[in-house]
Amino acid sequence: MKFKSNVCLSAALVSLALCVLLWRDGRYKARAKSVFNFLRPAQRQLYKLDAGWPRNPGGITGVPYDVAVDHLNSLVYVAQRGDNVSKVLVFTEDGYFKTAWKTDTLEMPHGIFAVTDEKHLKSIWITDVGQGPYGHTVKQYSPSGVLLKTLGTPGIAGSRLSPLQFDQPADIFIKEEDEIYIVDGDGGMNNRLLKLTDDFSLQWTLGGNGTKPSQFYIPHSVAMDDVGRVSIYDIHLLCLMVHM
Repeated sequence: MKFKSNVCLSAALVSLALCVLLWRDGRYKARAKSVFNFLRPAQRQLYKLDAGWPRNPGGITGVPYDVAVDHLNSLVYVAQRGDNVSKVLVFTEDGYFKTAWKTDTLEMPHGIFAVTDEKHLKSIWITDVGQGPYGHTVKQYSPSGVLLKTLGTPGIAGSRLSPLQFDQPADIFIKEEDEIYIVDGDGGMNNRLLKLTDDFSLQWTLGGNGTKPSQFYIPHSVAMDDVGRVSIYDIHLLCLMVHM
């Protein structure tokens, strides 16, 4: 085993020395680059286009805007926009239509997020950027589309923190139902990130309109990685901001 390790180390050192020598000679830069590409580990493909999803394209009756995945039950929730259409369609993972929500409390869905525990899909959260009586809100629904909770003041755009108001809230991310992150300002006046606790109390806000660090212009989406870094994508500044 030790002999094998020494051979591998020697081969790596020889390869590195060869690359350095080739790189120092300007005539062989392309060859050095090919050696480095050979040594670089192959990237694993994370996504693959399924051009046949959904299986019946006619099942999409509006304009799809966002999706949420219930990995426990292999279901995909599609938020769509349009007049006289269901605002949420449910498909199987394979792309077969399952059901459509029958609710009149959604105007213009923007972001959608599925909250699960170890065994069950608990709820679906949707941000609504509509300008009518139900807009400027963030809403919690049961998996079947029953309205459970409304954050914000329905139909009224605003910046107040108590009571909480939104102006075209764009997206929501929830970590185990005890950390709730909302980006507020899809073209509205606020341009901010809010963190709420599990009882929907405000913990802190971040942002403001601008181009300086920790400011936003049109914050459009929010997510968190496995180590707790919160990422916000701003579609006007064309940048991804990461907060620890």
